[in-house]
Amino acid sequence: MIRAGVGQSQRQATGEAVKEAAGQALASAGTPRADLALIFFTSDHAGHPRELVSSVIRAVGTDCVFGCSGGGVLTGEGEIEGNRGVAVLVIAGEEIVGRPFIFEPLRGNEENLGTSFGDFLAKTQDESSLMILLPDTYNGNPQPLLSAMAARAGFHPVIGAGATENGAAGATFQLCGDRIASNTVAGAYLSGEFKVHIDITQGCQPISEPMTITKAEGNLIYEIDDRPAIEVFAKLLKGPLAEDLRRALMVLFVGLPSNREENSVASGKYLVRNIVGLDAEKGILGVSEYVSAGESMVFAMRDGQRAREDLDQMLRRQIEKLNGRRPRFGMYFNCCARGNSLYGIPGIDSAYIRQALGDFPLIGMFGGYELAPLGRANHLFAYTGVLALVTEKE
Repeated sequence: MIRAGVGQSQRQATGEAVKEAAGQALASAGTPRADLALIFFTSDHAGHPRELVSSVIRAVGTDCVFGCSGGGVLTGEGEIEGNRGVAVLVIAGEEIVGRPFIFEPLRGNEENLGTSFGDFLAKTQDESSLMILLPDTYNGNPQPLLSAMAARAGFHPVIGAGATENGAAGATFQLCGDRIASNTVAGAYLSGEFKVHIDITQGCQPISEPMTITKAEGNLIYEIDDRPAIEVFAKLLKGPLAEDLRRALMVLFVGLPSNREENSVASGKYLVRNIVGLDAEKGILGVSEYVSAGESMVFAMRDGQRAREDLDQMLRRQIEKLNGRRPRFGMYFNCCARGNSLYGIPGIDSAYIRQALGDFPLIGMFGGYELAPLGRANHLFAYTGVLALVTEKE
């Protein structure tokens, strides 16, 4: 049987916080030591790196540990934002084998790392597996890594998030064993007798009908449905948004197809990308993704109420997948632009998850971006929550 437990702490002293969170996790798992542990921590604690890594190894009884810093941390008990926090998940049992890793440098080396991961996956014969990646948000782009990995090994599910911080440290931190560093990708490869159920919830919902990009170059959209892109965008601006363009760019985004061949922006098939610039004279929109003529798109808005509705729908889908089974544990990778900044109050996502799925070991963090499969490919997401639930095989 998979034994798992979680704990969290807001203690100010790093060693005490790790000890408290790990102690709660081991107690709830009913085991004196872990075979594998995952730790998320706010960057305040990364100021004491030796204490952090030695404390977690000593507390969980193994150096088979990985994790990273986040803008906040969470468990099923609630979310910690704007304060020091540590969350620990411990796993014990023969059903899951975890292989933590850390690789550097990340910046400029993404494709090589993806090829190495792909070579490893191509050689494995594991029927059930899951790759967890925790890259440095400030260094590198995970999309070339994911693409290179898929080119070598085909589709293998990846979940994770970009390690981040609260803005005070100016760096993010990745951890594996007794090592903590920046400009790296940490993570773990899980294999064994388990099943994983992965789903996403998007904080940005469409506010337009599907449209077609009719003229584009690079990341610049010149025309949408044969009209200047800025003209189409401007028609969506109403009330305060029409008067404050800066505010509009903070809440309005584009949705692009996750599968370019399928070219659909239907619900659950689009990727949210930022609008990064406007040229009113030339009628151009700049977005944070390469686009091409003939590609479908929608405009989407970041909105707390719409996000709650989408979260509820995602949890209903997870309940259906579980078919009465209780998760042995779960991981939730939440965008740092969600949480209190989206809803106006803290703890919404974790409360919804607990209300829908009951009390089970859940750990999570607030990241700079999210990684998850959509269809038969892994993608980088923004303004999204990724929920992975692990059950034992039937």
